[in-house]
Amino acid sequence: MSNFSLGNFVSLKNHPYLSDTHSIKIASNPNVTPPIMVIVETLNKDEEHNTSNGRKYENQVKCIYYSHKEGKFVDRWFKINELKLIGGCNTNLNIDTFIDIDKYDLEYIKDTFSTNLVCLKSVDFELNKKKVFLDNTDGKRSNKENHHLDFLPPVMTIIDVVKNKEEVKYSQKVENKKEKDCSKYLFKCKWYNPHTTSYSEDLFPVCALGLISFDEEDIRIKNNLISEDIFITLNLSQKIELESSKQTVINKLISIKEIIYNHYYYEVGYFDLFSNQYLNVELNKLSIVSTIEKKKIFGKKYPEYDKNITPVSFKIFSEGAYYQIKYLDKLNRVTTRIIKYIEKSEWTDKDDETDHKFLVANCLLRNGKIRHFNLDRIIEVKEILGGSTLFEGA
Repeated sequence: MSNFSLGNFVSLKNHPYLSDTHSIKIASNPNVTPPIMVIVETLNKDEEHNTSNGRKYENQVKCIYYSHKEGKFVDRWFKINELKLIGGCNTNLNIDTFIDIDKYDLEYIKDTFSTNLVCLKSVDFELNKKKVFLDNTDGKRSNKENHHLDFLPPVMTIIDVVKNKEEVKYSQKVENKKEKDCSKYLFKCKWYNPHTTSYSEDLFPVCALGLISFDEEDIRIKNNLISEDIFITLNLSQKIELESSKQTVINKLISIKEIIYNHYYYEVGYFDLFSNQYLNVELNKLSIVSTIEKKKIFGKKYPEYDKNITPVSFKIFSEGAYYQIKYLDKLNRVTTRIIKYIEKSEWTDKDDETDHKFLVANCLLRNGKIRHFNLDRIIEVKEILGGSTLFEGA
């Protein structure tokens, strides 16, 4: 029983998740997958056997989950041998806020948390759960995936706080042993119920909930940076060591495209110029180093069409300078990447006497590794002004 405590995550034993592995995708019929539940009450009787029937008492836990089909929260009692523990997952909820809440008086809790937003602690399990299915579009068989949002609990507003009528009970035989454990306080919460197209209210043990908070000013600031003419530098979580060089890239360049509200927290959708990918990140984890106007980052563009055409050639490259290039590879795929020019490489094929010209450079799309680019396959080049300062902090 000691392994099953208030606030723990559990599910029936047929749930595919392991205690420490939550990225397993669900195929076949995901609708028979049970919810992840939160323990809100434990019962561990002192007596080993029921005196009326002689049967051994089994430890039990009361669990709560959200029923998406009924549009309400459900609590049920389970014997612990019917369940398995599921370890915690990454979350944007403040789940530690309520750990010591039993130490405070009722009026203080009301003043502190009334009108705050909360959600069932299991929300991230249900929000990130994925199902896979076989797709035969255009006669091609392939596995695809999407989110399986059954049991996803709603965001709720705290409208009142009351004391729990149930009380913690201690063993009369074993010192400090809890025979019955439960939350001292209950939050009365309100949420919009799409099943009734109205509002619902209910009481929830504090141990089942996590606090939602976000910085509105930070959201406004990042929303105002959505522009094709503004770029942002970020510190790299893992620095890029340029191959065969003593230099290290410490910053990357991105462009914010949109702000996304993901059920209970905000994300930033951005384009990463290093990886040439559209990515998402939690808004509060996007730490901006600086903002720069596009015109202060990119210089001349080649081929340049003015009075005279300036083609892509070795002459436009300077040693140690950074450039953004569009490159056509051998499979005729066009990629856009940022490079740091090292040197040129030329050689003549003795068999057919053809000349070959290559650009030798560190490629940030390939984590700073040295790559050779056929000059004839470089479609476009843009100068990056002050690239060493921008990316290396030099």
